[in-house]
Amino acid sequence: MSTERIGTISVVHLFGELDLATVDHVDRGITTAADGASALVLDLDGLTFLASTGLSLLARWSQRAEADGLGLRVVASRRQALRPLQITGLDTVLIVDSTVDEALVALPRRTG
Repeated sequence: MSTERIGTISVVHLFGELDLATVDHVDRGITTAADGASALVLDLDGLTFLASTGLSLLARWSQRAEADGLGLRVVASRRQALRPLQITGLDTVLIVDSTVDEALVALPRRTG
């Protein structure tokens, strides 16, 4: 996992597997990235596996972001991430973009 800050938007790039063994680490990383951010972009295109625990994490972050007024967009163009979102219907709950740039353009820009 790596993170970058673009203005007040935090971009979290996930790599490898998002499963029971990694979900707590990823959740802590997203929590840290969200601190002080106006929006989050979760880039799933580096994932090789997205398990049900990872899908649950994304659903929880969707609820958190909405409750906190935090913009949230998910990047998923590769089958490893996109297919589980489609099968579970999470692609209708989350805002899914094809690229990080597409997600960034759709979010309001603030400096900070």
